Amino acid sequence: MSNNDEKKLPRGIHRRGDSLVVSFALADGTIERRSVGPSTVDEAIEERVMFRRQVRLGTYEKRKPAPPPPPKEIPVLAGHLWPLYLTNYTNGGGRDAGRQEIAWKKLQPTFGALAVDDVTTPIIAGYIKARQDKGVKGGTVNRELSVLQAMFRLGMRSTTTGGKPMVDRLPAFPPKLEEGQPKKGFIKDAQYATLMAHAKAPWMLAFIECAFSFGFRKSELLNLRCGQVDLLDRRITLYETKGDRKGRARKGRVVMMTQKVYERLRVMKRNKGDEDFVFTRDDGSRVVDPRQDWYDVSVAAKLGAYVPAKGKNGDYQKYVGLTPHDFRRSAVKAMKKRGVPDRVVMEIGGWRTRSMLDRYFPVDEEELKDAARLIENGRDAEVAGTSTDTKTDTSNSMRQ
Repeated sequence: MSNNDEKKLPRGIHRRGDSLVVSFALADGTIERRSVGPSTVDEAIEERVMFRRQVRLGTYEKRKPAPPPPPKEIPVLAGHLWPLYLTNYTNGGGRDAGRQEIAWKKLQPTFGALAVDDVTTPIIAGYIKARQDKGVKGGTVNRELSVLQAMFRLGMRSTTTGGKPMVDRLPAFPPKLEEGQPKKGFIKDAQYATLMAHAKAPWMLAFIECAFSFGFRKSELLNLRCGQVDLLDRRITLYETKGDRKGRARKGRVVMMTQKVYERLRVMKRNKGDEDFVFTRDDGSRVVDPRQDWYDVSVAAKLGAYVPAKGKNGDYQKYVGLTPHDFRRSAVKAMKKRGVPDRVVMEIGGWRTRSMLDRYFPVDEEELKDAARLIENGRDAEVAGTSTDTKTDTSNSMRQ
C-alpha cells in the first residue's frame, strides 16, 4: 500500500498488515486501539462509532491483554543433582566426600549436561563399557555408579521450585560388575613397631596407634575434633563417614581407649579447644592429606617403596606397599584373635553387616592350618575316647 493510500484513511483508522485498527479515547483520556480484522474502511468506521458510543454510555469493556505465555519449564539435569547430593552427604561438613568427588569427576562428562529423564539404561551401559575400555576395574566402576544412583534416589525425594519431584523415575541400572578379591594386606606387630620407630611427628604416632588398635577409617581420624575425645572417661565418640542407603547420616559410635591410644591422644589434645582438630602438625595446621608423610615413613621403615611407572604426563615414581587402609584388616584380625566378639568388632570398626566385616577379614593360609590342626586333634581325641570305651566294655564282659 502506498503512502497516498494511507493518507486517504479516515481519522482514527490505520492499517496493520492486512487488518484495520481503530483508535479512540477512553473516559480517562487514554487511547484504546482495537483491531477489526480484514474489514472494509466503512466497516471500520462503524466499529469505531460503536466503540465511542459505548465509552460515552459507560458500557465499553476494555480489551484484556493476552495472558503471558507459560514460563518455559527448565529441565532438571543430572548435574543439578550433584550439589544437592554433596550437601546431603557431607551433612554440613561432618563427613569426607573425597571419593564421591572423584567419582563425580568421572561421571560428569557423560551425565552432567543430560536431563534426568534422558538418563537411560543404554547410556549407563555405554558409560560402563567406556570405563572398562580404559582398563578401569569393576569395583571402581561400581562405586562410581553407586554415586549416580544415590543422586537419583535423592532427586526423587526432592522437589523443584514448582513443587514437582526433581526426578520422576529411577533409571534401571545394569547389574554390578564382578569385583576382584579383597586385598589381604596385614600389619604384623613387628611391622607396627618398626613403623612407630620411624614415625617422628606426634600426629603420625597417634594416627598409627589409633588405626592399629581399632582399625578406624582415615577420614574418621582426620575429622576427629578434640570434643570427641574424653580423656577423663577415656572414650572416643566417632561420627561415621558413611551414611545409610537413604542418604541419612549414621549415628555416632563410642570406643574406649587403650592405654597407648590414651597417651598419644593426650599429647594431641594439649592446649586445644573442643572444636579444634585432634590431628594437627607442629605448626598447628590441620592434617588434611597425609599421603606423602605416610609414603616417607613407610619407605624409611622398608614397608613401602617407589617403583618406576608411566602416567599421562610421562614417567614417575609410584609408591607401592603398606597403606593406612591395611590397618582395618589388621585390627579386625587382632581383635578376633584375642577373643573380641564379632558384634563388638563391628561396633568398634563401624561395620554394619557381617558380610562387610568378612570382606575385611578373609581367611588366610595360617587360619586354614589352624583349622586342620583342630580337626586332627579333635579326631584323635574321639578315637582315643572310643578305644578307652571299648577296653572298658571288654573288661566288664570278662568279669561277668
